[in-house]
Amino acid sequence: MNHVVDLTKGNFDRIDFTEAKIIDFYCQHDLPSSLEFKVWGATLLLEPRWKHSEKFDSSLPETEDMYVSGLGIVKIDKLIGGNIEVYAYDNVKESNLTKVAKNCDGSDLVFRRDWQCIRTDNVDEYLWECVISWPYGFCNLHLFSDGGKVSFEFESDNMVSARDYVMNTELYRFNADRASRKS
Repeated sequence: MNHVVDLTKGNFDRIDFTEAKIIDFYCQHDLPSSLEFKVWGATLLLEPRWKHSEKFDSSLPETEDMYVSGLGIVKIDKLIGGNIEVYAYDNVKESNLTKVAKNCDGSDLVFRRDWQCIRTDNVDEYLWECVISWPYGFCNLHLFSDGGKVSFEFESDNMVSARDYVMNTELYRFNADRASRKS
């Protein structure tokens, strides 16, 4: 079943994209007024301990956080500015850790794009801090919307408990072969 959850304004705090991977983000020179991009994985914060004032979606579980182990689509409109920084990963792993690539002078290799925001009062801020597939690295995507709607669309068949995800990350995290079968 296809789910679309509203992430506008305060609802954005009801989902965690930390473990997500942005799959296809077209980094345009000029920021369009609306944007959509694919994401693999997000944690829906549904447990009562989060003390949300109202239900997120009545068809979703209410007793445990759920991880979306599959492709989802983020849509945001009425964009007025933002920026993206990608800390490129090196292909060399040491001690099973992925390291940020370095410039010749030893500084981090960082790709940046700024979309000038003329005003920042009374606008909604949205921040994704996660991995991006291209250029491959850690990403800070910061977007400003002037009252626009933000949504996350995914298949409910791709939901697993967050506990299962933590216990079996290899099974549920992004894998290009698995992504092509699920799309």
